Amino acid sequence: MDDVPYLVDQGGRKFLLGDPITSLGRSPNCGVFMPERRASRRHAEIHWDGECCTLTDLASANGTFVNGRRVTGTHKLADGDEIAIASAVFAFHDPASTLRNLKFPLLVVDTTCGEIWVNRKPVSLSPKEQTLFDLLYQNAGRPCSKQQIAQAVWPEYQAEVYDYQIESLVKRLREKLEPDPANPVLILTIHGRGYKLSDK
Repeated sequence: MDDVPYLVDQGGRKFLLGDPITSLGRSPNCGVFMPERRASRRHAEIHWDGECCTLTDLASANGTFVNGRRVTGTHKLADGDEIAIASAVFAFHDPASTLRNLKFPLLVVDTTCGEIWVNRKPVSLSPKEQTLFDLLYQNAGRPCSKQQIAQAVWPEYQAEVYDYQIESLVKRLREKLEPDPANPVLILTIHGRGYKLSDK
């Protein structure tokens, strides 16, 4: 249970959020009980899907606040967020967030000037690497077939573009973008369908 997210109140009490739904409110039946007059009996809920937590205000009279801003609808919680309900304040902690962030790089693409940044460092691509990246980026989340890649990257070829050429180009692009090219998380192989850029 070391990777289960949790809340810590101002008194240092820890509330594990390992259940799919944890309710917060004035009712003793709530997973996070707070004897606050201005809190509703069931004031808010935190949903955990095994990966991330989302906070939902249950139409409370006095509202639920995250980092000083009132929550409307649902709010995806991030490690270190401060949740306030009436005078009760909780710090949200997600022990697995650091590990997830290390595994999944921060990719920033400036389409106006064609710059690509990974984990705040600029990446320089060759023309064919750039063409492949542009194709994958324009279709983020959708697989691009080897035929699509061949037509986009090698339009000058009248003859067949071989699989090894495409695979070699994908490998070089991964080496520039992926923290661990042997275990890619950005450019994914979709067996039998081609490659796609993750849209996370």
